[in-house]
Amino acid sequence: MIRHLLLLTLAATCHVASATEPAPADAWLFTSFRGNGDGLHLAYSDDARTWVEVPGRLVTPTVGSGLMRDPHITRGPDGRFHMVWTSGWGDKGIGYASSPDLVTWSEQRYLPVMEDVADARTCWAPEVYYDEALGQFLIVWSSDVPSASPTPDPRGGYHRAYYVTTRDFQTFSPRQMLFDPGFNNIDATVIKSGGKCYVVFKETDDQPKQVWGRVCAAVADQITGPYRLLDEPLVENKRVEGPAVASLGDKTILYADFYVDGRYLALETDDWNEWNDISAECSVVSGQRHGSLLQVSREELERIAPDAGRPAPAAALPDVHADPHVAVFGDRVYLYPTTDGTEGWRSTSFHAWSSADLRDWRDEGVILDLPRDLTWADLHAWAPAIATRNGKYYFYYSADKNIGVAVADTPAGPFTDPLGKPLVAARDYHGMQCIDPMVFVDDDGAPYLYWGQGRCKAVRLNDDMISFDPAAVRDITPPGYNEGPFVHRRADTYYLSWSENDTRDPRYSVAYGVSDSPLGPFKKAASNPILKQRGVVRGAGHHSIAKLPGGDQWVIAYHRFRIPDGDGYHRETCLSPLRHDADGVILPVDVYEPVEATQLSTPE
Repeated sequence: MIRHLLLLTLAATCHVASATEPAPADAWLFTSFRGNGDGLHLAYSDDARTWVEVPGRLVTPTVGSGLMRDPHITRGPDGRFHMVWTSGWGDKGIGYASSPDLVTWSEQRYLPVMEDVADARTCWAPEVYYDEALGQFLIVWSSDVPSASPTPDPRGGYHRAYYVTTRDFQTFSPRQMLFDPGFNNIDATVIKSGGKCYVVFKETDDQPKQVWGRVCAAVADQITGPYRLLDEPLVENKRVEGPAVASLGDKTILYADFYVDGRYLALETDDWNEWNDISAECSVVSGQRHGSLLQVSREELERIAPDAGRPAPAAALPDVHADPHVAVFGDRVYLYPTTDGTEGWRSTSFHAWSSADLRDWRDEGVILDLPRDLTWADLHAWAPAIATRNGKYYFYYSADKNIGVAVADTPAGPFTDPLGKPLVAARDYHGMQCIDPMVFVDDDGAPYLYWGQGRCKAVRLNDDMISFDPAAVRDITPPGYNEGPFVHRRADTYYLSWSENDTRDPRYSVAYGVSDSPLGPFKKAASNPILKQRGVVRGAGHHSIAKLPGGDQWVIAYHRFRIPDGDGYHRETCLSPLRHDADGVILPVDVYEPVEATQLSTPE
């Protein structure tokens, strides 16, 4: 049970750290969670508009019901950070932890702020602020307490915002209701703007009008009120929740979570009357949920995001291309990508690119056009692969979610369809997509084909390279596999690498496993992933690997979200060095390290 102090009369002027006018800072942080409440995630921005994800989960919840939703962080007068969060859907308390640097966090504690209220049903979206005039923290949260209603059995419960004050997060003032606007509300957040205190909150979706709950605001001279409800809502008829508000000079920006659509609304005002929709000017991390905004110094930011502000190297190819297959033929390196840039990946043809030095690339033109060159597919030209054997070049590709093969006399084509039908037909393989082919020719000349999204299939090709025994197909799907298989051999070890997560997810990444056979089984390596997002580089995956002539020099080709403003439909092709250690372990790829210009020469 929380110990209580005598409630102090809060007659001071509203002055609340992190909710009001903080000292000038170099960067903004946006807290959030994922899914049902997996923990603390952060994104950073220089302008509170364009956000870059800090990879990974910084804090994992351990108290209450084991969730961490709606995390809110404030800075105390000694510089220490304090965080509160929703610890469970039906908890009568909240989670709390503190940190000196946003990296190392204290042991988590459960604060039972409503434990003594018999019919309290919830304790949601807590926020914490430091009031400099009083030398105290205020913790604000929303609870459903039917007995607090003036009428029995209130429809939809009785959701209101409550608060306590504390100096040390050990003893707390008696609980009080912060504000009663006359209707159910949740997700209250407080900000100082123009010398006034504003509380912004979400009306619940169970109101008499039977429309999505509004986002409303009320104004007061001090943080504990009394508050006056503004005449007009800030947002209405939009399915949003979790408002997050920040002051930027004479402007105030409001974010709200379209919690079903996986996107954010962004509004801006300079007077709290007229709000402009600036959503098109803002880029919020995909998948993030209800959080809050916090200003930090550049030094503080670099502790959690060392690459913040670091520019990424230029892409290898101009414009947008994805799923690159890299191959060395003679004294040139070739790239065979998917042409990107359309919603739903509606490309219809393939280009080849070549280079003599890995830096200057020449467009070899269209090498296969689905509507022109095929009779069985005309759309979704995706994720090709190529190999040479018997003096010919064999080009494997996805088309209309089947896999085809084409043949040419040169690596730049033109390629022709020898079968007049798919090599791998989607109808023959269920519970997966027949896309993302990869071809590997072993040192003894034996060819193998790999493919699949959702499952990974493998089979030895016949010597003609355009047929195989369907009965010999194996399922070699490793843990975490999603798509984009690739096989390479180094010494006596076979490496299967693949992409994890969805290509539209910034967390798209590459992992690998090893085997002593090209058909597996492949054991997933302990050191994974080998390629992932970092800093401004997001969605790094769907790769291929090639050994350069002479020595033990390898390169990895992959795509990332276009920089800037890219996403899972606007990706660009990159090249980085790939290295193995003395034991054959693949080392993590540095997405900030481009390949050096290397004049290729064919070994004598």
